[in-house]
Amino acid sequence: SFVCNKKINRAGCVFMLKRIISAVVLLALVAVCFVLSTETAVLLIVVCGVLCCFELGNALKKLERNPVAPLAFAFVIGSALIIYFKLSLVLLVALLGAIFLADFVICMASKKYTAQDALATLGMLIYPCLPVVAVVYICTLPSPLWVVVFLTGFLSAVSCDTFALFGGMAFGKHKLAPTVSPKKTIEGSISGMVVTVAISAGAWLLFKDYIDCNMWLYMLTVLICTVTSQIGDLSASFIKREAGIKDFGNLIPGHGGMLDRIDSIIFSVPTAYVFLYLFEKIK
Repeated sequence: SFVCNKKINRAGCVFMLKRIISAVVLLALVAVCFVLSTETAVLLIVVCGVLCCFELGNALKKLERNPVAPLAFAFVIGSALIIYFKLSLVLLVALLGAIFLADFVICMASKKYTAQDALATLGMLIYPCLPVVAVVYICTLPSPLWVVVFLTGFLSAVSCDTFALFGGMAFGKHKLAPTVSPKKTIEGSISGMVVTVAISAGAWLLFKDYIDCNMWLYMLTVLICTVTSQIGDLSASFIKREAGIKDFGNLIPGHGGMLDRIDSIIFSVPTAYVFLYLFEKIK
């Protein structure tokens, strides 16, 4: 028994080490891409979006759905180009309409697809495509606005996820969503939210010249971001549980696939934009 426990602890340490190293490498990559230029930031988000669509498409096949994944790729790439070059929103609507039509035409013309596959494709345009496109839009906003918005959403999700993990390990007793993600606890969730909001107060004091709302409204924004980030995490877990898979992929050691890593971020960053925009208007 002692030997088994020792092996389990060692495996757990190796897994955690992989997770930490991967996280550091990913954070460095994100930092480099966002510091270099808007182009590299947008390119990184588009690549992540396409990978997420690919991974979700594979997961849906476990549910006996066969979405036309290339249409989702086309929507992410086409939308990013329209937003980056500041083209008319009419083109964005036209792109969406064309993809809707193409989806049904392809599924009707091929025996490979069914009506359920056509609907699954439309579902992919909503998740994860729309949140990814929203993040692309945010990253094309004038500086320092986009930096404040992105970092608020990004760090809220990362911080909440990290401290929820440690809070759950230390205090977790009551399951948050036992049928969706059995390891997550209410105590862990609250720990992640409380610590992240506390950190946001310090961040506001350090960078208040760049944040266009008062400290209480900023802390409220971060609190809402921690809620939506956890909803994003649970949403991905819900899909994985239905599909009978542990992770969406194995691209990132210790984390799984790309969608496993950014499932919370693509919810929290658009949330940060919406509420910082609203609070700036009513300040």
